[in-house]
Amino acid sequence: MRQPIRHSRLVLAALAIALTAACANEGANLGFGPTVTGQVSVGVYFDRDGTRTFTVLDTVFAKARVALFIKGGVDTFSTALTDSKGVALFSSVPVGRYRIVIEPRSIGDSIQVLAYDSSEVTLTAKAAGTGTVARVGFPEVSLRQARALPAGKRVFVRGTILAGLQSFRDTTSHVADTSGYIRLTRVTIRNGLIGNNPGDSVTVLGAVGTRAGQPTLDQAIITTLANRPAPIAISVTTAVAALAQGGGLDAGLVQITAATIQSVTVAAPDIQVVVNDGSGPLTVVLDGNIGFPTAPFVVGLKLTGKGVLAPDGAGHWTLKPRQFGDVQIN
Repeated sequence: MRQPIRHSRLVLAALAIALTAACANEGANLGFGPTVTGQVSVGVYFDRDGTRTFTVLDTVFAKARVALFIKGGVDTFSTALTDSKGVALFSSVPVGRYRIVIEPRSIGDSIQVLAYDSSEVTLTAKAAGTGTVARVGFPEVSLRQARALPAGKRVFVRGTILAGLQSFRDTTSHVADTSGYIRLTRVTIRNGLIGNNPGDSVTVLGAVGTRAGQPTLDQAIITTLANRPAPIAISVTTAVAALAQGGGLDAGLVQITAATIQSVTVAAPDIQVVVNDGSGPLTVVLDGNIGFPTAPFVVGLKLTGKGVLAPDGAGHWTLKPRQFGDVQIN
Protein backbone atom coordinates (compact mmCIF):
# COMPACT_ATOMS: atom_id res chain seq x y z
CA MET A 1 0.00 0.00 0.00
CA ARG A 2 1.38 3.41 -0.89
CA GLN A 3 2.48 5.44 2.08
CA PRO A 4 1.43 9.08 2.53
CA ILE A 5 4.12 11.66 2.00
CA ARG A 6 4.94 13.54 5.19
CA HIS A 7 5.78 17.16 4.35
CA SER A 8 8.15 19.37 6.28
CA ARG A 9 8.87 23.04 5.81
CA LEU A 10 12.04 21.95 4.08
CA VAL A 11 10.02 20.08 1.48
CA LEU A 12 7.79 23.04 0.83
CA ALA A 13 10.71 25.43 0.59
CA ALA A 14 12.71 23.13 -1.65
CA LEU A 15 9.85 22.52 -4.02
CA ALA A 16 8.46 26.06 -3.82
CA ILE A 17 4.86 24.86 -3.80
CA ALA A 18 1.85 26.33 -2.08
CA LEU A 19 -0.19 23.21 -1.30
CA THR A 20 -3.89 23.09 -0.70
CA ALA A 21 -5.43 19.86 0.62
CA ALA A 22 -7.82 18.41 -1.95
CA CYS A 23 -10.18 17.17 0.72
CA ALA A 24 -10.72 20.75 1.91
CA ASN A 25 -12.07 21.62 -1.52
CA GLU A 26 -14.56 18.78 -1.82
CA GLY A 27 -18.01 20.24 -2.43
CA ALA A 28 -16.67 23.77 -2.87
CA ASN A 29 -18.16 26.10 -5.45
CA LEU A 30 -16.04 25.54 -8.53
CA GLY A 31 -17.34 28.74 -10.08
CA PHE A 32 -16.94 27.60 -13.66
CA GLY A 33 -16.58 30.57 -15.92
CA PRO A 34 -14.75 31.35 -19.14
CA THR A 35 -12.32 33.81 -17.54
CA VAL A 36 -11.71 32.18 -14.15
CA THR A 37 -8.28 30.50 -14.11
CA GLY A 38 -5.50 29.70 -11.69
CA GLN A 39 -2.24 27.81 -11.31
CA VAL A 40 -1.53 24.15 -10.62
CA SER A 41 1.93 23.24 -9.37
CA VAL A 42 3.40 19.74 -9.07
CA GLY A 43 6.62 19.19 -7.14
CA VAL A 44 8.70 16.06 -7.69
CA TYR A 45 11.54 14.80 -5.49
CA PHE A 46 13.82 11.77 -5.60
CA ASP A 47 13.64 9.69 -2.40
CA ARG A 48 17.31 8.65 -2.25
CA ASP A 49 17.24 7.05 1.20
CA GLY A 50 13.88 5.27 1.01
CA THR A 51 12.48 6.96 4.11
CA ARG A 52 9.26 7.99 2.32
CA THR A 53 9.66 11.55 3.48
CA PHE A 54 11.83 14.45 2.31
CA THR A 55 15.25 14.49 4.02
CA VAL A 56 18.57 16.24 3.45
CA LEU A 57 19.70 13.19 1.45
CA ASP A 58 16.89 13.59 -1.08
CA THR A 59 16.98 15.79 -4.17
CA VAL A 60 14.41 17.58 -6.28
CA PHE A 61 13.83 15.97 -9.67
CA ALA A 62 14.19 18.12 -12.79
CA LYS A 63 12.87 17.40 -16.29
CA ALA A 64 10.10 15.02 -15.25
CA ARG A 65 7.20 15.38 -17.67
CA VAL A 66 3.93 15.92 -15.82
CA ALA A 67 0.55 15.56 -17.53
CA LEU A 68 -2.62 17.26 -16.36
CA PHE A 69 -5.95 15.56 -17.14
CA ILE A 70 -9.44 16.86 -16.52
CA LYS A 71 -10.89 14.47 -13.95
CA GLY A 72 -12.89 11.77 -15.69
CA GLY A 73 -11.26 12.47 -19.05
CA VAL A 74 -8.65 10.56 -21.02
CA ASP A 75 -7.19 13.36 -23.13
CA THR A 76 -4.21 15.32 -21.82
CA PHE A 77 -5.22 18.87 -20.91
CA SER A 78 -1.63 20.11 -20.65
CA THR A 79 1.93 18.93 -19.97
CA ALA A 80 4.89 20.60 -18.32
CA LEU A 81 8.45 19.68 -17.31
CA THR A 82 9.70 20.11 -13.76
CA ASP A 83 12.28 22.88 -13.52
CA SER A 84 15.56 23.00 -11.58
CA LYS A 85 13.58 23.26 -8.35
CA GLY A 86 11.59 20.14 -9.18
CA VAL A 87 8.38 22.03 -9.91
CA ALA A 88 6.08 21.73 -12.93
CA LEU A 89 3.88 24.81 -13.17
CA PHE A 90 0.62 24.98 -15.11
CA SER A 91 -0.67 28.53 -15.62
CA SER A 92 -4.07 29.83 -16.74
CA VAL A 93 -5.80 26.59 -15.81
CA PRO A 94 -9.63 26.86 -15.73
CA VAL A 95 -11.17 26.03 -12.37
CA GLY A 96 -12.13 22.39 -12.05
CA ARG A 97 -10.90 19.01 -10.89
CA TYR A 98 -7.72 17.55 -12.40
CA ARG A 99 -5.75 14.33 -12.32
CA ILE A 100 -1.94 14.38 -12.17
CA VAL A 101 0.25 11.80 -13.97
CA ILE A 102 4.03 11.73 -14.28
CA GLU A 103 5.05 10.13 -17.57
CA PRO A 104 7.19 7.08 -16.69
CA ARG A 105 9.59 7.47 -19.63
CA SER A 106 10.60 10.92 -18.43
CA ILE A 107 12.04 9.67 -15.13
CA GLY A 108 13.99 6.65 -16.41
CA ASP A 109 13.46 2.92 -16.74
CA SER A 110 14.72 2.02 -13.26
CA ILE A 111 12.84 4.75 -11.37
CA GLN A 112 9.16 4.72 -10.49
CA VAL A 113 6.56 7.08 -9.10
CA LEU A 114 6.26 5.76 -5.56
CA ALA A 115 3.52 8.02 -4.20
CA TYR A 116 1.61 11.22 -4.73
CA ASP A 117 0.54 13.47 -1.88
CA SER A 118 -2.64 13.51 -3.92
CA SER A 119 -2.98 12.42 -7.52
CA GLU A 120 -5.97 14.75 -7.93
CA VAL A 121 -6.26 18.48 -7.32
CA THR A 122 -9.19 20.88 -7.29
CA LEU A 123 -8.87 24.46 -8.46
CA THR A 124 -11.65 26.76 -7.27
CA ALA A 125 -12.63 30.30 -8.16
CA LYS A 126 -11.70 31.39 -4.63
CA ALA A 127 -8.12 30.09 -4.81
CA ALA A 128 -5.30 31.45 -6.93
CA GLY A 129 -3.76 28.02 -7.21
CA THR A 130 -3.32 24.54 -5.85
CA GLY A 131 -0.70 21.82 -6.01
CA THR A 132 0.66 18.47 -4.96
CA VAL A 133 3.97 16.66 -4.49
CA ALA A 134 5.13 13.34 -5.95
CA ARG A 135 7.85 11.04 -4.61
CA VAL A 136 9.91 9.08 -7.14
CA GLY A 137 12.65 6.53 -6.58
CA PHE A 138 13.78 2.96 -7.02
CA PRO A 139 11.07 0.29 -6.55
CA GLU A 140 10.24 -0.73 -2.98
CA VAL A 141 9.91 -4.51 -2.60
CA SER A 142 9.75 -7.17 0.10
CA LEU A 143 12.77 -9.38 0.74
CA ARG A 144 10.96 -12.33 -0.81
CA GLN A 145 10.36 -10.30 -3.94
CA ALA A 146 13.95 -9.06 -3.97
CA ARG A 147 15.28 -12.63 -3.86
CA ALA A 148 13.31 -13.46 -7.02
CA LEU A 149 14.36 -10.44 -9.09
CA PRO A 150 16.92 -10.59 -11.93
CA ALA A 151 20.53 -9.72 -11.16
CA GLY A 152 21.37 -6.04 -11.38
CA LYS A 153 17.92 -4.73 -10.49
CA ARG A 154 18.22 -1.85 -8.02
CA VAL A 155 15.58 -1.81 -5.31
CA PHE A 156 14.75 -0.52 -1.86
CA VAL A 157 13.83 -2.87 0.98
CA ARG A 158 12.80 -2.14 4.56
CA GLY A 159 13.58 -4.48 7.42
CA THR A 160 15.38 -5.30 10.65
CA ILE A 161 19.11 -5.85 11.01
CA LEU A 162 20.01 -9.38 12.13
CA ALA A 163 23.80 -9.06 11.99
CA GLY A 164 25.75 -5.83 11.95
CA LEU A 165 28.39 -4.91 9.40
CA GLN A 166 31.08 -4.86 12.06
CA SER A 167 30.62 -8.56 12.89
CA PHE A 168 32.11 -10.07 9.73
CA ARG A 169 35.22 -9.35 7.70
CA ASP A 170 33.48 -10.10 4.37
CA THR A 171 31.53 -6.77 4.36
CA THR A 172 28.19 -8.48 4.85
CA SER A 173 25.18 -7.66 6.96
CA HIS A 174 21.91 -9.60 7.28
CA VAL A 175 18.38 -8.20 7.26
CA ALA A 176 14.88 -9.62 7.77
CA ASP A 177 11.30 -8.57 7.14
CA THR A 178 8.00 -10.42 7.51
CA SER A 179 8.57 -12.19 4.17
CA GLY A 180 12.07 -13.57 4.73
CA TYR A 181 15.79 -12.83 4.94
CA ILE A 182 18.65 -11.71 2.72
CA ARG A 183 22.37 -10.97 2.98
CA LEU A 184 23.68 -7.55 2.15
CA THR A 185 27.10 -7.52 0.50
CA ARG A 186 29.70 -4.75 0.08
CA VAL A 187 27.77 -2.75 2.63
CA THR A 188 28.07 0.92 3.53
CA ILE A 189 26.04 2.81 6.10
CA ARG A 190 24.92 6.38 5.59
CA ASN A 191 26.22 9.20 7.79
CA GLY A 192 29.67 7.64 7.94
CA LEU A 193 28.75 4.93 10.44
CA ILE A 194 31.00 1.85 10.50
CA GLY A 195 28.59 -0.48 12.28
CA ASN A 196 24.94 -1.13 13.05
CA ASN A 197 23.04 -3.00 15.72
CA PRO A 198 20.85 -6.11 15.53
CA GLY A 199 17.29 -4.86 15.79
CA ASP A 200 17.86 -1.59 13.94
CA SER A 201 14.97 -0.67 11.65
CA VAL A 202 16.49 0.24 8.28
CA THR A 203 15.96 0.93 4.63
CA VAL A 204 18.43 -0.59 2.18
CA LEU A 205 19.20 0.38 -1.40
CA GLY A 206 21.00 -2.36 -3.28
CA ALA A 207 21.39 -4.23 -6.55
CA VAL A 208 20.17 -7.81 -6.72
CA GLY A 209 23.11 -10.20 -6.92
CA THR A 210 24.32 -13.62 -5.78
CA ARG A 211 27.11 -14.90 -3.57
CA ALA A 212 27.87 -18.56 -2.90
CA GLY A 213 24.75 -19.53 -4.83
CA GLN A 214 22.21 -17.47 -2.87
CA PRO A 215 20.54 -14.11 -3.61
CA THR A 216 22.00 -10.96 -2.09
CA LEU A 217 21.59 -7.22 -2.26
CA ASP A 218 24.99 -6.03 -3.43
CA GLN A 219 26.64 -2.64 -2.89
CA ALA A 220 23.99 -2.18 -0.23
CA ILE A 221 23.53 1.27 1.32
CA ILE A 222 21.84 1.20 4.72
CA THR A 223 19.85 4.07 6.24
CA THR A 224 18.94 3.58 9.91
CA LEU A 225 15.41 4.66 10.76
CA ALA A 226 15.19 3.66 14.44
CA ASN A 227 16.83 1.51 17.11
CA ARG A 228 14.73 -1.47 18.18
CA PRO A 229 15.19 -4.45 20.54
CA ALA A 230 17.46 -7.23 19.31
CA PRO A 231 15.68 -9.86 17.16
CA ILE A 232 14.92 -13.33 18.50
CA ALA A 233 16.67 -16.33 16.96
CA ILE A 234 14.75 -19.37 15.67
CA SER A 235 15.65 -22.61 17.48
CA VAL A 236 16.74 -25.36 15.06
CA THR A 237 18.74 -28.57 15.05
CA THR A 238 22.26 -28.66 13.66
CA ALA A 239 21.02 -30.67 10.67
CA VAL A 240 18.33 -28.10 9.84
CA ALA A 241 20.85 -25.27 10.17
CA ALA A 242 23.36 -27.04 7.91
CA LEU A 243 20.77 -27.09 5.10
CA ALA A 244 19.06 -23.81 6.09
CA GLN A 245 15.77 -25.70 6.06
CA GLY A 246 16.05 -26.28 2.34
CA GLY A 247 17.31 -22.75 1.78
CA GLY A 248 14.28 -21.13 3.43
CA LEU A 249 16.42 -19.93 6.33
CA ASP A 250 19.25 -18.59 4.17
CA ALA A 251 20.57 -15.42 5.87
CA GLY A 252 18.26 -16.02 8.85
CA LEU A 253 19.05 -15.83 12.56
CA VAL A 254 18.97 -19.24 14.30
CA GLN A 255 20.03 -20.90 17.54
CA ILE A 256 21.38 -24.39 18.24
CA THR A 257 21.47 -25.97 21.70
CA ALA A 258 23.90 -28.35 23.45
CA ALA A 259 25.69 -29.49 20.30
CA THR A 260 28.84 -31.54 20.87
CA ILE A 261 32.08 -30.08 19.53
CA GLN A 262 33.54 -32.66 17.11
CA SER A 263 36.50 -30.74 15.69
CA VAL A 264 38.23 -27.38 15.87
CA THR A 265 40.24 -25.95 12.96
CA VAL A 266 42.10 -22.66 12.89
CA ALA A 267 41.76 -21.16 9.41
CA ALA A 268 43.34 -17.83 10.29
CA PRO A 269 41.95 -15.38 10.99
CA ASP A 270 38.79 -17.47 11.51
CA ILE A 271 38.12 -20.54 13.63
CA GLN A 272 35.94 -23.35 12.28
CA VAL A 273 34.15 -25.55 14.80
CA VAL A 274 32.13 -28.60 13.70
CA VAL A 275 29.28 -29.41 16.10
CA ASN A 276 26.52 -32.02 16.18
CA ASP A 277 23.45 -32.27 18.41
CA GLY A 278 22.77 -35.80 17.17
CA SER A 279 20.86 -34.74 14.06
CA GLY A 280 23.88 -34.07 11.84
CA PRO A 281 27.07 -31.95 11.64
CA LEU A 282 27.15 -28.17 11.31
CA THR A 283 30.14 -25.89 10.82
CA VAL A 284 30.28 -22.85 13.08
CA VAL A 285 32.53 -20.08 11.73
CA LEU A 286 33.98 -17.78 14.38
CA ASP A 287 34.86 -14.69 12.39
CA GLY A 288 38.27 -13.09 12.81
CA ASN A 289 36.66 -9.68 13.17
CA ILE A 290 35.28 -10.72 16.57
CA GLY A 291 38.50 -12.27 17.83
CA PHE A 292 37.26 -15.44 19.51
CA PRO A 293 40.03 -17.26 21.45
CA THR A 294 40.57 -20.92 20.55
CA ALA A 295 41.13 -22.20 24.10
CA PRO A 296 37.45 -22.60 25.15
CA PHE A 297 36.58 -24.72 22.11
CA VAL A 298 37.52 -28.24 23.17
CA VAL A 299 36.41 -31.42 21.44
CA GLY A 300 33.74 -33.15 23.49
CA LEU A 301 32.35 -30.02 25.16
CA LYS A 302 28.84 -28.72 24.42
CA LEU A 303 28.20 -25.56 22.42
CA THR A 304 25.01 -23.53 22.54
CA GLY A 305 25.02 -20.65 20.14
CA LYS A 306 23.15 -18.38 17.80
CA GLY A 307 24.08 -16.60 14.64
CA VAL A 308 23.16 -16.05 11.01
CA LEU A 309 23.27 -18.69 8.30
CA ALA A 310 25.60 -18.14 5.34
CA PRO A 311 25.95 -20.52 2.37
CA ASP A 312 29.31 -22.16 1.72
CA GLY A 313 28.77 -22.42 -2.03
CA ALA A 314 28.69 -26.22 -1.92
CA GLY A 315 25.07 -26.76 -0.89
CA HIS A 316 25.49 -26.30 2.86
CA TRP A 317 25.31 -23.40 5.31
CA THR A 318 27.54 -22.30 8.16
CA LEU A 319 26.46 -20.69 11.41
CA LYS A 320 28.15 -17.34 12.02
CA PRO A 321 27.89 -15.94 15.58
CA ARG A 322 27.83 -12.13 15.64
CA GLN A 323 29.52 -11.44 18.99
CA PHE A 324 31.06 -13.16 22.02
CA GLY A 325 27.71 -13.39 23.79
CA ASP A 326 26.25 -15.51 20.99
CA VAL A 327 28.27 -18.57 22.10
CA GLN A 328 28.30 -20.53 25.37
CA ILE A 329 30.53 -23.56 26.04
CA ASN A 330 29.93 -26.08 28.85
